[in-house]
Order: sequence, then C-alpha cells, then structure tokens
Amino acid sequence: MSTPVNKLSNSGHYLRSKVCREPPQTPILQMPSSPFMKRLGFGTGVDVFLIERSPKFGKSMSPWAIKKISKRCNGIEEVKRLKVEASILKELNHENIVGFRTFAKSHDGLYCLAMEVGKMSLFDLIELKNEADESPFPSWSIMKVALSITSALDYLHNEKYILHGDIKSGNVLIQGEFDYVKLCHFGVALPLNNDLTLSKEHEYVGTTCWSAKEAIEGGLITDRTDIFAFGITIYEMLTLAMPHMYVFPEEELYDDPDEFEKDYEVAEEKFHQLLGTRPPLLTNKHDKSYATCIEVFWVCTNSLPIERPSSKQLYEALMSNEDEIAILPDPKGKLEF
Repeated sequence: MSTPVNKLSNSGHYLRSKVCREPPQTPILQMPSSPFMKRLGFGTGVDVFLIERSPKFGKSMSPWAIKKISKRCNGIEEVKRLKVEASILKELNHENIVGFRTFAKSHDGLYCLAMEVGKMSLFDLIELKNEADESPFPSWSIMKVALSITSALDYLHNEKYILHGDIKSGNVLIQGEFDYVKLCHFGVALPLNNDLTLSKEHEYVGTTCWSAKEAIEGGLITDRTDIFAFGITIYEMLTLAMPHMYVFPEEELYDDPDEFEKDYEVAEEKFHQLLGTRPPLLTNKHDKSYATCIEVFWVCTNSLPIERPSSKQLYEALMSNEDEIAILPDPKGKLEF
C-alpha cells in the first residue's frame, strides 16, 4: 500500500524571507576564552562549548550551549550557515527542538549562537555503547526517540514548512535517561513549498550515509527525504553502526597489507553503490519487543519517497500505542529479529 502525499492549502507558511534575514544580535556575548569553557562537540567550521551563567538578582541562570565559528574556518559560508540557523531557531517553539537563546559576537569578534543545552548527542551514546561492547538500545528508548523526533518533524514539515536537511544521531540531543529528546543543528535547513517539495534553487546538503537515493542522485527533494534519514537514525540505535559499513574489511584480520588494500577498494566501490538504500539488520540481538522499532525503520527507508510515511502519519501512529502500525506499508514478513 502506498502512502499518499499530503495535500496542503495555498496558505502555507514560507521561510524564504526569514532564512535570509539577519538575526537579531546583542552587541557582545560575554563569555570566557575557549580554553576555559567545556567543549561539547564540533561540526563543519564550528565548535560547541558549554557556558555556565552567573546568578542574576539572586536567581540561578541555566547554562547555554554556544555554537561558535571556528577561527580556522571563519569564512563567508560558515557565517552564513550560522546566521541561517539562528534565524530559523528563533522562529521555532517545540518541546523536541533545541531552544534559541541569543545570537551575537563574542569578545574576539567571532559569531556565536547561544542555545538550550543538550547533555549528550545520540551519536555520543552510540559511541559509548560500542566502547563498552554493549547491546543495542532497549526498545523503549528507541520508541521514545522515534516519537520525539517525528513530533518535531511533523511540526517542521506541516506547520513551519521547513526541511531539516540533516537528520542523524549527531543532531539528536539526549537528556538523562531519554527524559528529553531534542532535534538540533538547523544550519542546512531549507524552506519547503506548499506541497512539501524543495524548489530547484535550493541545494540539499545532508550527510551522505543518511541521505536518501533522491538526494544522492539529484532527484526531487521532499519532506520524505527527512523521513529516510530518520529511518537510518533508528537503524543506528538498532545496530550501533552506520549504514553499510559492514562491507569494509577489518585490517587486523589481514597479514598482507596489499591484500587488505585490494579488498578495501572493492568494498569502497560497493559502499558507494549501496548509499541511499535500506541497510540490512545484521544482528540477532532483537527480540519481539523490537517489532515496532524495526517496522518504523523498515518503512521509513523505502527506496521510493511516496512509499515512506509522512512525519504526521508516523507521529500519530506512534501516539496510538498500537502493537502494529496499521497505516504503514506491509513489510511482507521481512522483519528480522
């Protein structure tokens, strides 16, 4: 069964003007030099720090996450992306999207975006599990992430007409024992048309391993492109691995370096051929409690965008708490446990 594309009225809200608008700035964002702040992470051309704020009028102030343009990459493109992200975040208000705080220049003249703090990214948690050689996440935590992110995507796609453009574990923030799950990083977000398609003048960026086939091959980008990347994020939680990485040989198993290089080149070609397709679940660690998690992964990674559910359909189905998600296309008994 194919999932119909939502029909939307012509009164849709556009962000074309907003993503180009200069975000409001405070004159200077007072913060200590980078070496004296806790580094939370990094991205393309930016570093992310934690800043503890001093009490004000006897009232404690919540800490901020500061995304700061890196000195080594303080170019036009990095500044533009940070301004776009600040403009978009300022317009958003959703419990599963990281909150905007301010946009300004620091004392050293570099642009900074201050946001709500997220304890750790989902990618960080996956790395910790791999280092400890632990099993995949319990099914309840995968369902919590699925429900939270589909709620955020439903809001973005159907209320704000925004394509996130880079859904992946590194852009999902986790607080506590999955008490709060929030989507972050809107530096490559793009405005959607009323029919939830992306205009040709906008270029989809994404991250290759999470990108759908239409993004890799230059096809029509729609809200369902975010859905494919979301499905791959669920795959990460199910397997603790990036998609299709299993094709690469393990160097420590080779005595002959030349033989390893030869096999690696073959694997690299196969890897690029597999990008944008559904990766297999190469594990036997999933019991029946994972049925819905695997079904969500399966249907979101259909090769044809029209066969992927919308964010609204996913969110409503997950909210229904049914054992099976009846509105989703039948995986035809191909679920693996």
